[in-house]
Amino acid sequence: MKALYYEKPLRENASIREMPDPVCGSHDIVIRVMSCSICHGVEADHELPGGSGCSGYPLIPGHEFAGYVHEVGDAVTTFRVGDRVTADNTVPCGVCHYCKKGDFIHCPDKRNLGNKADGGFAEYVKVAEGKAVRLPDHVSFNEGCLSEPVACCMHSMDQMNIRYGDDVLVMGAGPMGMILAMLASHSNANHVVVCASSAAKLEKVRALGIETVLMDRGDYSRHERELLSRYPLGFDCLFDATGAEELVYSTPKLMKMGGRILGYGYYRGERPTLRFPFNEFWDRELTYYSSLSQVGDFGRAVDAIASGKVNAKALISGEYDLDHYFDALDRVMYEKDVIKIIIHPNAG
Repeated sequence: MKALYYEKPLRENASIREMPDPVCGSHDIVIRVMSCSICHGVEADHELPGGSGCSGYPLIPGHEFAGYVHEVGDAVTTFRVGDRVTADNTVPCGVCHYCKKGDFIHCPDKRNLGNKADGGFAEYVKVAEGKAVRLPDHVSFNEGCLSEPVACCMHSMDQMNIRYGDDVLVMGAGPMGMILAMLASHSNANHVVVCASSAAKLEKVRALGIETVLMDRGDYSRHERELLSRYPLGFDCLFDATGAEELVYSTPKLMKMGGRILGYGYYRGERPTLRFPFNEFWDRELTYYSSLSQVGDFGRAVDAIASGKVNAKALISGEYDLDHYFDALDRVMYEKDVIKIIIHPNAG
């Protein structure tokens, strides 16, 4: 099969090449991958010297995929060849302290497909039968492959536990910020606002019927004044989906007393460790949450896409075949207004 293969980090150590087809075990299915989305937070890390702790090498990346069932193991009972599916990429170890408690998301030895085991930037990928999720006929493969980021945002929504009447602020309008805003708009929230520095992305958010404020990266006080002029008491819930270290220090002033802030993903800045603003949190009795990833939320994610609560089509900025993967990756890494780009390993 044709696949994207990294021998080790950096693209000079990667290529599109012929690889052995995956061998289907008794309880496995092999998926013919029709769509696989580029995740900026993971795929860009392959371009870091030495890589990151998120991935192991050698590796076929790609953890957001969907396609047809191509082969089923002899013990598989729930899927047939030709079924349209996506799959939860997480593979907990099953034997550690956390797995024995059923707390799979905290398993320290997860070998997630596309991160620590071969993933979906290939013509075929093998998954365990229990990890596959059937796609409704009206959900395209492009939409279906975005179930993974939607599932991760589902876990964040669970962490935040938005209460009836809460005012919610989402910082950032990348794919995760947009998904969080869409989910929040179908929650108990009273108002949902997205604040981001890309006018083009905010235009997409407004088209979804969600309120927006343009972020000023040069002078935070400008968008802070605008937000507080609309919501003088501040917000009950804030999702920070920017990955910008400096926002950690500016967000407490935007919160109501007793508010909750959730940091989505890793922060990237010059300092290796954040200087957490404890005093500002103490003064307002704020709570800070983090959100690691997801395990087992794919069913809810597919339902959210199928029902239209998450408009996955609105996230897609472009499509490429596998041979042009690095052109697509450059767009994701360097074009500010790009949201999600889909790769088609079996184009045509």
